Amino acid sequence: MRPETKEKKRLYLKWPWNLVVYVLLVILLRVFSIPVILLLIRWNKKQKLNGPAEGYCLQRTRGQLILLVWAAGALLLAAAGAAYLTLSREADKTGWDYMEYIKLAAAGLLAVGGVLVAGYLTYIGLRDAFCPGKSRLARSIRDQLPYPEEAPPAKELFAMVDDDLRRNGRWFGRLVVGREWILGDEVSYIPRIRGVFWRDEIRTRRSGNRVTTTCILQLWILDDRRQCRSTDLRQPKELQAALDCLRQRVPAAVFAKYDSREYNDCIHADEQQWYFMEWEFERRKKQLGQNAPGSRR
Repeated sequence: MRPETKEKKRLYLKWPWNLVVYVLLVILLRVFSIPVILLLIRWNKKQKLNGPAEGYCLQRTRGQLILLVWAAGALLLAAAGAAYLTLSREADKTGWDYMEYIKLAAAGLLAVGGVLVAGYLTYIGLRDAFCPGKSRLARSIRDQLPYPEEAPPAKELFAMVDDDLRRNGRWFGRLVVGREWILGDEVSYIPRIRGVFWRDEIRTRRSGNRVTTTCILQLWILDDRRQCRSTDLRQPKELQAALDCLRQRVPAAVFAKYDSREYNDCIHADEQQWYFMEWEFERRKKQLGQNAPGSRR
């Protein structure tokens, strides 16, 4: 018998020490810390060959810390509004017209709204990162179980999804499709999928002589609870490959373009129409099962 070979121990920064190191680098090196942080992130990914040590779900919830950057931006806008209010208080208001008062009101709304938005984004980011059991991702998994009120702790929920993705997952950008679960911006349970819709649009907006083009690539998934979730993708080939994979994993679902007739029929169906759609889904599922290779004729 061959002696068992021990897996080589790999060194990498674990959570939350990686975050601590990144923050210290930013404090010490300022802008020069960016290439060092990128190298450390790349090193960490190379060392974790079987996926992140904490699991895909936890990695996704902790990625919500990026919201702190947006919160900082909202605070800067709030500070700008507060500065305008301070300067306006000391200014001579003789000869002011209604536009000046509109600007004053807008600055007040910006100051108050910026603080509220920053507080909300900070709360969501910290909650998902440090209390994953209360995150939107955990709620998404829990709500799709047969008995959500009897769902196990978040650690077991995430382990259930991670195990499927680790063994059967196919990656399409930031979207991964397993045999039972799909991980995107939220989690979808494949047996509950009733519709898959894609959005591939290019929007052009003109502002004077300037033309701005925006490419929208989204995958929308409708489940048997009539809830629809979307995930943004970066490249058209990722979207097409994800659609091809889902056609194999859930062939009985409705596949159509976003905002098409089929999409509107599914999204805006009443109770009677939805009942008929469920009947059609089960009929297609049974028919596809009978026609599958190896099935009895």
